[in-house]
Amino acid sequence: SMGAPRSRAPSAGRLPTTAKVAAVGTGMAFAWSALLWAPACEHAAVVQCIGASPLTFCGHAAPERRSPSIGRDIAMRAVTDPREITRLISTSETAAAVLDTVGQFVNRSTFNQIHVSTAFVKLAKVQSTIEQRDKESATMIRLVNELRYFLSKRSLTAQISANIFWAIVSMEKQMPQLMPLVPELMPMIQLVAKDMVAQHISNVMWAFARCKIDVGASESLFETLAERAFLLADAFTSQGIANLFLASGKLHRRGVPVSPFFDILPILSEVAIQRADATTTQAISNTLSGISDLRHEVSTSAFERDLIPILAEMLIKKAPKVSDAKLGFDFPQVVRAFALLEINHRPLLKMVATRCQQQSMLREMNDWGLCVVTWSYSNVFQDVEFSEFRNSLRAEIARRGTISEEMISRSQLGPDEWQT
Repeated sequence: SMGAPRSRAPSAGRLPTTAKVAAVGTGMAFAWSALLWAPACEHAAVVQCIGASPLTFCGHAAPERRSPSIGRDIAMRAVTDPREITRLISTSETAAAVLDTVGQFVNRSTFNQIHVSTAFVKLAKVQSTIEQRDKESATMIRLVNELRYFLSKRSLTAQISANIFWAIVSMEKQMPQLMPLVPELMPMIQLVAKDMVAQHISNVMWAFARCKIDVGASESLFETLAERAFLLADAFTSQGIANLFLASGKLHRRGVPVSPFFDILPILSEVAIQRADATTTQAISNTLSGISDLRHEVSTSAFERDLIPILAEMLIKKAPKVSDAKLGFDFPQVVRAFALLEINHRPLLKMVATRCQQQSMLREMNDWGLCVVTWSYSNVFQDVEFSEFRNSLRAEIARRGTISEEMISRSQLGPDEWQT
């Protein structure tokens, strides 16, 4: 069981506290490389330098953080309840605090899969506080090794597997050294996919769409996930449905075998209509983006008749209460989707043009967003009433001085392809 004590004898993936490193003086870069690429049974060799205290490193390694309060250290040593360990990790407010807490418990037999998952998820949520010394900390390396141990035992649940996948991909920019773990997660994801609930499927598909590397996911995995999504369709939130639409479109563009999802999208569309009042502008833009990216693979007529008009109406209704910063990401996706689907929804297009001209949104919009809005209003929505808006778009492009006509044309491909 997950909470049961277990032996700390040296075994595959475990880092015994009495281990000695033969190659004294190796730096942290070597340690990370060894941990992330060597088989689990080889990890013990990079733990402790001869004569050093447990989990400290020689060379250029960052010194392990010490808790700011000796009293707190003593208090945490007295904690034995696994649920209390979970609470302490999940209530940490910074990456340093997460690792300080993990460091107090990671060597104990009661440190289990839930604690590993909680630590990764919390690090993802506070990733803006991650510093270089956190990335290089011995506790971080030990946490990675704990994950590898549980993967070697195939002892992660569906929820834990989905959460860790989501967390690692969420930190792709902040901690790219974790990304080699993603392909190692795939056998576990494949094993537990049949047990996933709606939220797990949503998180996993979001992570697949966000991940920039080839994780080696098989069509059979997507078949299992699609079957589960079909059975659990009524349990998805509007954001969860949006994740599935967006992921299906993005992954299909990359050549990932997500076709098993194509047949269930109309069913999810019906659920999305029921959830329309509770949807967000982000969920609307993600859903529309996914539909437009799949326009050559699935029939969009039902979407155009039922779902899309409702989403457009909801966007017009909700936009006035949403910040420029958020709409600066949502509007370009929506405009691109309507352009690719060749749907001239005048009320929505007028709302976008008016909001962009009245606010500072164009100046804050990223280059891809500015390009794709310009492309859409110049090549598809050529109505005379938008001529002033087109002038504003061109003026902003000229002000930046770095955007070419080719960049504007390529923007229709989507933000990922546009950057390559």
